[in-house]
Amino acid sequence: HTVRRQSIKRGEPRQMPSLPHTAESTVREEHFSSRRKQLEDYLTNILKMPMYRNYHGTMEFVGVSQLSFIHDLGPKGIEGFIMKRSGGHRIPGLNCCGQGRMCYRWSKRWLVVKDSFLMYMKPDSGAISFVLLVDKEFNIKIGQKETETKYGLQIDNLSRSLILKCNSYRHAQWWRQGIDEFIRKHGKDFLTEHRFGSYAAVQENTLAKCLVSWVVEYRDELLCLQATSAVFFIYLYFLRLSPEIFMKRPVVEGNRWRLDCILKRKA
Repeated sequence: HTVRRQSIKRGEPRQMPSLPHTAESTVREEHFSSRRKQLEDYLTNILKMPMYRNYHGTMEFVGVSQLSFIHDLGPKGIEGFIMKRSGGHRIPGLNCCGQGRMCYRWSKRWLVVKDSFLMYMKPDSGAISFVLLVDKEFNIKIGQKETETKYGLQIDNLSRSLILKCNSYRHAQWWRQGIDEFIRKHGKDFLTEHRFGSYAAVQENTLAKCLVSWVVEYRDELLCLQATSAVFFIYLYFLRLSPEIFMKRPVVEGNRWRLDCILKRKA
């Protein structure tokens, strides 16, 4: 970042917005609204400058990532850095944390909350590490007694328990309340029972229904192709899904119901 700042052309505008120099304790109450407006203008001007807008420290401060405002991923929920316990399980090993306690492996991750799922990414590369779907068993627990972790937060669904560690009880409570309120406001359809045991409600005019209509219309042309090519052509062009998504959950039969394995069997 320092190199980028030094490499900016001298002719480019570089004027930084300024904050008030007087102490907050000396400001009268009737001037509070103008001080808030000054702070708002300061942040707005910072975000208008690409060099600072794309800086990781700025993105962390405002709580955004490269996935925050992608329309197809749903509305933006709270985001931020958390400490995640690997796999949500204890690691067998030496008793080095005190009597009756085991050693845990903790990783720093960026947690993103959406209406139908939670996911966390690696902070250095931005690679998505895991996606936790919102389903009828979605639940959040807080406290050391429930999570076996000081300032712990446990998020459960049908297939996984995600254990997080926060800086304080207040921080854990903030995450719990933020996630719970957002999911119940935007993702309540995923919290109830649906037909055939599905985690999602019935949707009209979806891509899957369009795909069925398309296959019926062009079945003769598809029959001219080899089965493998036809199936994977349909998958690649229409579904636009991760080949590793499980079509039947919870996962109890290995990879049998993973999308790429289903397509391979059908081919």
